[in-house]
Amino acid sequence: MSLALVFEGGGDWEIVESDGTMAVARSSRPSPPGSTLVGTTASTSRPFRLKVRSCRKVDESALPFVIEGRLVDVTRDMKALLPMKST
Repeated sequence: MSLALVFEGGGDWEIVESDGTMAVARSSRPSPPGSTLVGTTASTSRPFRLKVRSCRKVDESALPFVIEGRLVDVTRDMKALLPMKST
C-alpha cells in the first residue's frame, strides 16, 4: 500500500513507507538533499511535506527515484493515511 500524491508544480510521488516521522517515497523527479517535497492528495486539506535526506535513481519506472526524508508538520489525521512500516 502507498499514499499517492501530486507535486504542486506537476508530477507524481507516493509515500511507500513511514514510521510517522520518517518516510520513504517514490518520485517521478529527483530532489536534492535539504529540499522539501510538497504534495497534495484529495484526502487532506493540507499538503504533505517531506524534508529530503537522500535521493537515488533505482530504475526506469514511472517513479524511478527513491527519496528518504523527514515528514514536516504532519497532523494526526494525515498520519492515519500513511503506509506504516511493519516491524
